[in-house]
Amino acid sequence: MTDFCKYVNVFQGSGEIDLPKPEGLAARWFFLKAGCGNTSPAACLPFSAMSASPFSGGYPTGYGDHLPNSFARPARFPEGKALLGFAHLQQSGTGAIGFYYNYAVVTPRYADSAERRIPADETAEPGYYRARLEDIVCELTVSGRTALHRYAFGSKGGSVRIDFSNNGLNIPGRERKTVRNLRLEKIGDTVVAAEAEIEGIRISFAARANAPITVDGGCAYFDAPENGVAELAVSISPKDGRTAREHVQRPYDFDAARRAAYEIWNKELGRIEIETDDARVKEIFYSNLYHSLVKPADWSGESFVYGDGPFVIDLATLWDIYKTQLPLIYMTNRELGEKLNETLLRLCETLGFMPNGMGLSDRFRMFSDQARMLGFYALFTAYRYGYPLDPKRLLENFKRDFFDEGKKDFTEQGRCASHTFFLDMTEICTLAADLAKEAGDAQTEALLRPFGARWKNVYDKNTGLLDADSSYYEGTLYNYSFRQMADMPARIALAGGKERFVRLLDDFFGYGKPETTQPTDPHDYGPVEEGMKLGRFEGFNNESDTEAPFSYIYAGRQDRTCEVVRAGMKYMFTAGRGGLPGNNDSGALSSYYVMMALGLFPVAGQDLFLIGSPFVKSAKISLFNGRTLEIAVDKVSDEDIYVKSVRFNGKELEGYKISAGALMAGGKMEFEMGKF
Repeated sequence: MTDFCKYVNVFQGSGEIDLPKPEGLAARWFFLKAGCGNTSPAACLPFSAMSASPFSGGYPTGYGDHLPNSFARPARFPEGKALLGFAHLQQSGTGAIGFYYNYAVVTPRYADSAERRIPADETAEPGYYRARLEDIVCELTVSGRTALHRYAFGSKGGSVRIDFSNNGLNIPGRERKTVRNLRLEKIGDTVVAAEAEIEGIRISFAARANAPITVDGGCAYFDAPENGVAELAVSISPKDGRTAREHVQRPYDFDAARRAAYEIWNKELGRIEIETDDARVKEIFYSNLYHSLVKPADWSGESFVYGDGPFVIDLATLWDIYKTQLPLIYMTNRELGEKLNETLLRLCETLGFMPNGMGLSDRFRMFSDQARMLGFYALFTAYRYGYPLDPKRLLENFKRDFFDEGKKDFTEQGRCASHTFFLDMTEICTLAADLAKEAGDAQTEALLRPFGARWKNVYDKNTGLLDADSSYYEGTLYNYSFRQMADMPARIALAGGKERFVRLLDDFFGYGKPETTQPTDPHDYGPVEEGMKLGRFEGFNNESDTEAPFSYIYAGRQDRTCEVVRAGMKYMFTAGRGGLPGNNDSGALSSYYVMMALGLFPVAGQDLFLIGSPFVKSAKISLFNGRTLEIAVDKVSDEDIYVKSVRFNGKELEGYKISAGALMAGGKMEFEMGKF
């Protein structure tokens, strides 16, 4: 089996951005979000519930030395990169998510150890992390629902503390979030169980050591055995304490678990096999693919919302991941795709609406200020790919969410606070009406079709753009004016025709415009406000407008799509800790890179992929349905970026489009590339 893990840099995106200086078109874009990827090198499995990561208390994942930030270069807290220990359940790549996990902090120490210590010799591979604190070699891996720790003390007198009271970050001047009603109980000599109310739900912990455990307050302790090697298994369950205890009481072998984790990651990464003459591209590709497969987390069987069954959460948030990350999962992983579909439907059936994000928290409407009905964009994507979803159940849940109390501004008053919410709902109504028509449900089609036709109400017919009388989340009217819509010919006609639509896009992407200056001071928001007035593409620093480059295709200018995409991939993704251009947001940006490398862009909710500018020689994708998609590119260079023609199973594609259904049937896609 090919060793795909060897190409992965687990640390990619965990630090401040360190990208090539942008030139040409890329120098005209404006970064809105902070200049850091916010990933962590947590030991985890693909989509695993459990993870274990070095813990500094830094923003936002608990790893690193950043203070809270939302724009410019991140400020750093005085303690630097020194660790407090090793924690569990990290978010991945997020910004201000509002709940942070970082539970059960494990700290190997001596009696005179400082509270914080700088890690030395940090190394990691998929499923494994290693570092040295003083003379203590610290190792982490994961097996199933259990995180495994191993600490080899170089001197006598070592001990390990497990702090069950930690919830969140340890930012100077800010109190940690509250853990309520914490209760610890010893079970025999070497097992401790704990329960607490955290983020509104009951969380159970269990930990088993290879030495006798004592309990004091909110912590458990044990001394290193005579050989100096302390081992610990930790499990966390939102279901009950019995489940957590069952996980840790199974026999574990750390080295065998590490090898198994590596093999599991190799299998997952191997669903997409690429060939390229550029070793750096291979590292960047598989590092991004890795970070696209960390979240969401599969907590199946341990739901705290409904009964047993699939339960996939850490959807933080759908606003970030519905465009490319979830389509990537649906393309390649049937098991998780089906679990995610069932989770979304059961959440809607249980809560009466579809959350816009979901974590280990009872704040089900937490992300309602970002977008609307994105769970159905995901479900419709899965349906169009060929997942066995019942149209009747889909439409029943759609109407349940659509007529939810929180959406009456649209359904009853015909307006929304944000035009983006309005478009989210009109577009998904059109897609749902199409589905109802296919399913023979004329009543539902008649109900929804008029709502879908409202989309023109929020456009300014004089400018051809969204009108200014709206709030816009993480952007301006420009960032949201170029999404792919169900009726793109009508959208382009509203803008004044193809030529004018292209001119609007050209202005947005900075053709013929002066270079921009990126904000650098995290304490001065002024440059951000000035930059937003430019109405410019945010590059690949944020998800707001990542679909916009592909709107050129509808106006007959796929060459422009190629120029924008290749400029972004060249200047905004690289290897190493600074290799991501912004918050990775649970795999949103990294999955975009993966799709761009393959030359494919999925249009969320639609039976459609658009063609980009691939930059791998070939790819072999194992599709979720057991079939295979092969991609072959005749020339790969910084000059040959334009797609002269693309053939699928020997037939030339028209309009640089292919239906999702055709693509998922498998076959071979051949790109002929060239200079303009």
